[in-house]
Amino acid sequence: MTDQRPLEILIVDDQQEMRELLCEVLSEKGYAVAAAGDGEEALAALSRSPFDLIISDIRMPSMDGITLLERVKAEGGASPFIILITAFGDFNDTVRLIDRGAYDYLIKPFKTDQLLITVKRAERELAMRRRVSELEVRLSRDETHREIIGRSSAMARIVSLIDKVAPADGGVLIEGETGTGKELVARAIHQVSPRKAAPFVAINCAALPEGLLESELFGHARGAFTGAVQEKAGLFVEAQGGTLFLDEIGEMSPALQAKLLRALQERQVRPLGGTQVKDFDVRVLAATNRNLLEEAREGRFREDIYYRIATFQIELPPLRHRREDIPELLSAFATRHPLGKRALVFESEALRALMDYAWPGNIRELQNLVERCCYLCEQGRVRLSDLPPEILQNLRPAARFSWTETKPLAEVERDYIQHILNLCDGNKVQAASILGVNRKTIQRKLNE
Repeated sequence: MTDQRPLEILIVDDQQEMRELLCEVLSEKGYAVAAAGDGEEALAALSRSPFDLIISDIRMPSMDGITLLERVKAEGGASPFIILITAFGDFNDTVRLIDRGAYDYLIKPFKTDQLLITVKRAERELAMRRRVSELEVRLSRDETHREIIGRSSAMARIVSLIDKVAPADGGVLIEGETGTGKELVARAIHQVSPRKAAPFVAINCAALPEGLLESELFGHARGAFTGAVQEKAGLFVEAQGGTLFLDEIGEMSPALQAKLLRALQERQVRPLGGTQVKDFDVRVLAATNRNLLEEAREGRFREDIYYRIATFQIELPPLRHRREDIPELLSAFATRHPLGKRALVFESEALRALMDYAWPGNIRELQNLVERCCYLCEQGRVRLSDLPPEILQNLRPAARFSWTETKPLAEVERDYIQHILNLCDGNKVQAASILGVNRKTIQRKLNE
């Protein structure tokens, strides 16, 4: 089918001679061929290995070719092409079977060249379908990853990890400080996973009290508690077929952790006040700003849940560990802002101050800064003086002075003393200790 592997074909016919003939003809052309005696055997073969193409007789004992066609097409997805063969048929039969999902229809007796032409045409169309599918995945991945801003090596590793864990179905634990973009990574995993067409449902476990969180996750029956005027399905059921993201899972109480573990083990939930269990098919992603493995070892988090949700782990770096991404983040956030019709221009001293800052609030704090600047900075230019106090108080000396300017030594000395005083919140004793002078000297210099 491609340069990597030949077309895989399953021959289905109750007549051994016909099976052997078709297998021989197609094998000689380089195709990978297997055989089954009827529809039941064919379905069993399909459950063990996917095939690109099925060539099936229509009239067979047990399960015939038409029933096989219906069963295969009922599975949905990228099912194999099916070519049906019979000794009886007319134009109306051809139209009817193709409407039901058959790729083509051959009437016995047929020449092997006729079969080979049909198979070759199917091979070309299957190759085209695969290329289109690969292109759709690549475009979806590129679109999703466009939301993850940054070209640093740290972010390149995160993007690579997302691509690797997305096709799997095991739990993913996303770790990182507050504001590093854990939910953004969870959404990216969902968007490039086989579950992307199903819902992505997120909940912050730290934002709700235990009773309400349990009801949100597992649902409740009508009358289960005061105010439960109607039945609620719960997020595990709402996310059916898709992804459930449990943000700040480390804040979940031990009692609720036990109920979560049971649900994950049995793939079932029982709504509060209900008597019937409900099955679910959901991939669970979780996030935390704690070290959950350490929490588990010290008994503050259930170790068995940890290993359930942490099949894969992604640790997001804080912004201070990927400072080279700051200019790109500033530009992206400014462009996306409603007032960002043109990008903000950060003067060199302001940009240096932002690069030097530790960003305890990470990406969220940077985004808030951009919004502040969009509203407060005239003509879109951000100067050092436009930055908030928490950033200005942590400036390095070089960020306060422009060394390209010529200044009298006394003026430079005064500015530097004032900078150290700002760092010490006006404490002259502490500033004098840093400068290596006494407090009276500082006061005299300032008076001068």
